[in-house]
Amino acid sequence: MGDLSRKGASGAGSISESQESILFEPSGRKVEGRRGSVLELAHTAGVDVDAPCGGRETCGKCRIIVREGARLLSSVKDSEKKFLSDAELGSGYRLSCCVSILGGGGVIVEVPPESQLGLQRLIVGGLEPDAPLSPIVRKFCVDLPKSDVRDLRADTERLFDVARQRLGLELGSMAYGALKALPLALRESDWKTTLTVRGDEVIAVEPGDTTDRLFGFAVDIGTTKLAGYLVDLKTGRSVATVSEVNPQVKYGADVITRITHAMKGQENLGELHEIVVDSINHMISQARRKLGAQEHDIYDIVAVGNTAMHHLFFNINPKSVGLSPYTAVVGRLLDVPAKDLGLKVNQGAYVHSPPNIAGFVGADAIADAIATEIYKAEELTLLVDIGTNVEIILGDRNQLQACSTPAGPALEGSEITFGMRAVAGAIESMWIDPADMTVGYRTIGKEELPKGICGSGMVDILAEMLKAGIINPSGEFRKEVARPKFRVRKGATEFVIAQKERTAIGKDIVVTQQDIRQIQLAKAAVYTGVLMSMRHLRVDPMDIKKVYVAGAFGTYLNSQSARNIGMYHDIPLNRIRFVGNAAGAGARALLKSTALREVAGRLAKEIRYFHLGNEPDFQAEFLKALYIPHKDLDRFPSIKRLLGLA
Repeated sequence: MGDLSRKGASGAGSISESQESILFEPSGRKVEGRRGSVLELAHTAGVDVDAPCGGRETCGKCRIIVREGARLLSSVKDSEKKFLSDAELGSGYRLSCCVSILGGGGVIVEVPPESQLGLQRLIVGGLEPDAPLSPIVRKFCVDLPKSDVRDLRADTERLFDVARQRLGLELGSMAYGALKALPLALRESDWKTTLTVRGDEVIAVEPGDTTDRLFGFAVDIGTTKLAGYLVDLKTGRSVATVSEVNPQVKYGADVITRITHAMKGQENLGELHEIVVDSINHMISQARRKLGAQEHDIYDIVAVGNTAMHHLFFNINPKSVGLSPYTAVVGRLLDVPAKDLGLKVNQGAYVHSPPNIAGFVGADAIADAIATEIYKAEELTLLVDIGTNVEIILGDRNQLQACSTPAGPALEGSEITFGMRAVAGAIESMWIDPADMTVGYRTIGKEELPKGICGSGMVDILAEMLKAGIINPSGEFRKEVARPKFRVRKGATEFVIAQKERTAIGKDIVVTQQDIRQIQLAKAAVYTGVLMSMRHLRVDPMDIKKVYVAGAFGTYLNSQSARNIGMYHDIPLNRIRFVGNAAGAGARALLKSTALREVAGRLAKEIRYFHLGNEPDFQAEFLKALYIPHKDLDRFPSIKRLLGLA
């Protein structure tokens, strides 16, 4: 193969005609001697291209610009024509999932800003319960009498006897790795050694006194993001926090797409497992380097996620989770050796996961309940964890019930014409002056020129459009109202948010009728899930005295806007409390407290799960909830007043 060269700092380059290569700009990464779709080759090169649909040609987000070698690529597909205008195709735009390299030669493509995943704003903090520090792993330093001809006990027996006599520890077993390390650990340190004990098992032995280094790692494996926490188990303090986009997003933004990918074969399942483990290892490395800790200083891990993410992390086929009746393979808690999963921590460490409840309500919902202590609530309390999948828990100390609903990827920016994830440059909030229809907005990172719209911005847009009379309660544009920001393109009406001269992508950022429909579907799913939960307990919205809203999307969302469009019920806003990443907080709590692990096990048995699809009036209520805020405005008296209809 010939060398691939680049010219100039701008990234423009040239490739030998005889070479079969593809160069990705602006990253400068390349792949040689390989064929396949450009999206697949981007994955091979480690180039992150936003592809929420997982390459199924249904989202139109994986745009690239062909800068050189267009003649070597496959012809334009009908699915590309659906998302790209003639002008864009003429300018070299293609969808990376649709285009393949057909023959030898060099290709250069640019990944434009709107297709780059970038650094997503990920919320990692969260409410945490106050529980006594009692981690499952503990360290003890012991001095052993040296062996001699008068005392021929084996090293293990000598160690177990001293632990019982001096420390009151009744040890039952020793991990194989610890056993192999024992003879050198004793004799290199003049018979002083540190034991790391998990329950009654010795999982590690080290020469000398290392009792000052005892760390654990908690990780929340979300559909969109990973959040990790390095915790000092001697003090209970979180000493480092890290986060990353879940790398599985390249195979689809939602759990069903990933389950479908895993169902195609063991190799695909292993691929989804390995990339998330690699990402967690990277986070562990980042966290411990902040503190100067070593791999072997991390002795315990707690991992939580919804049922699908849980199964993929543990390399368990999730097929049954994605098919009716949506049953999990594993419901009970798991304790798996970390080395069996490929995690780079102490080789005696275990990974603990609390139980899954049922359906898609997994270990992360248990962690949510632990963090908020909803199981102790004296008054009726609602917990809603909003993400691609939404978990809902309603009840109090006497009874709790749970369900889940797929809000879909629209709230993460997918399936929206100019939607994007919550990265710098995304419009996160917006307002409209009803007098002249002037649009104002704020972007993440306070960047002057927007790149697109994230989920919280879309919720604001719908609320503001409703107030300004731009859309009617059914979500349709009021075309009879002449507005300068309206336009019709290809027979479809659009509302211009930012003109191309004021954007970072050189195109007008608009909201279409289809975009509005996608948010209506998502908000109706959340509303109806909560409604069905209330009906199960025979309560009304005003009976709910406290609402916990968890998750990154839920936290950055304007609660007034969410209520105005009917995502939240008409509950007083002062009852709503944003609790950040409750699942991550719950995972940290489980890392620090064996007592809370027992609580988690009890909650999994006590929380009653119901499947929304089995509710006889779910479909009818869902259709009513598609209206903004609702077909029955009497359910939203505060919004009726806002709209001047009361």
